[in-house]
Amino acid sequence: MKTVIAIIITNVDGGGTLRHAYEMAEAWSREGIRVLFIYAVRRLIKVSFYEYGSVDKFVYFFDYDGKKLIKLLKTCQVGLIHVEHLLNAKPYMLGICKELKVPLVVTLHDYYFACPFIKLTNERDIYCGEKGEKACNECLAHREFYSDTLGRGIKDIKEWRLYWLLFLQEASLVIVPSRDMEQRIKRYFPLSTIHMRENPELISYESSAIQVGLIGNLSTAKGAGVIKEVLSLAIQKKAPIHFTLFGTLSDVRLTPEEGQYITILGPYKEENIYQIISCHPVNYFWFPGVCPETYSYTLSIPVRLHIPCLSSDIGAIASRIHAHHWGDTYPWEEKADEILKRLQEFDYHKFYNSNFVIDNTSFGSFEKFYAGIPYKENGGESQAIMSFPSPFDELPEVLCKEEFNELWKGAELAKKRKLLAHVDKNWLRSVWKEKGITYFLKKIKEKAMK
Repeated sequence: MKTVIAIIITNVDGGGTLRHAYEMAEAWSREGIRVLFIYAVRRLIKVSFYEYGSVDKFVYFFDYDGKKLIKLLKTCQVGLIHVEHLLNAKPYMLGICKELKVPLVVTLHDYYFACPFIKLTNERDIYCGEKGEKACNECLAHREFYSDTLGRGIKDIKEWRLYWLLFLQEASLVIVPSRDMEQRIKRYFPLSTIHMRENPELISYESSAIQVGLIGNLSTAKGAGVIKEVLSLAIQKKAPIHFTLFGTLSDVRLTPEEGQYITILGPYKEENIYQIISCHPVNYFWFPGVCPETYSYTLSIPVRLHIPCLSSDIGAIASRIHAHHWGDTYPWEEKADEILKRLQEFDYHKFYNSNFVIDNTSFGSFEKFYAGIPYKENGGESQAIMSFPSPFDELPEVLCKEEFNELWKGAELAKKRKLLAHVDKNWLRSVWKEKGITYFLKKIKEKAMK
């Protein structure tokens, strides 16, 4: 039996909120949890089905009253709803957990439920001071705020907060990411279900390719020949790896293809190298030398920056690495194919100096995260999820700009033409005025040439 969770976010097009939601979907699916990521853009719904850390499939459809989405969630036997944001959400979004009779968890990433303007700021985008309901109502009257969720302009802050309080009271758990936010949000929603949990730091600067640092003036003795052999093999295997050399490479000549796998920054001054390294995404440093060095001040540079190292097992570099637990080594006579394999499999994380590591680097286990919440453990999903018609076959008469932009992203040329027939003409005119009609024509031509 598998647990199925639906993560919901509406009308948020970037920033930490969307990042957190995607990271959570990936994390839970890696544990074998079946994840439905519900991303709503006005009336357009995109449902991504996550399996083992990535999107297995997705469907788009327009939904005006929630019936399609709720039917899908029931078909997939969703046992838990986790709301990441409800910015300008359609009203039915608030009642999904009741309709499914499953627990609700809410993460508050900002102050939207307490302040329609999200950030507790005034019209100058400066902290308002939270001066009370009277000041909030004056702000609302001055700035005018229309809620798509309530379907009217908001003039009374008390009404707004009561609306969201009733929603939050339905949640088994309300998460806020900092102690400061917890203290502020509890002034408006004094609920015992509100708990602080910092967002995990998932080291997002790491790319899909392993980033390996090299340092020094690397001649044959210091591993230049080994580097060339590994680069050549990486090309053959199309290995997801990239090297950055803080220094120079001599005694070898790289081919243009090999050059694409390595960035050579040239000579450096030691007083500047620490700053230079910090500007590049390096997972660990590799010392490929094939002669026994007596000490190596060069090794000291990544060590001072608390960056793990992998080295051939010869000389002082290897002995210092082992003595101080700064990394690992491999047989210095090892062939290029084995070295490349080691470079790709090196578990550098475990060698980080504990005094400089961010401990909060994962969501933890699904069971622990939702401990005490009676989520349902259910079976699989029906193949009926794939029976939704294409959204291009049910386009509304007029698309709002957010719906248009979302569908435009991956559309083929014929579908782009179809979208243009349903675009909001007033919005389109404003874009033409700002960017010119050639902007759209250029986009269409670019797509046609692909």
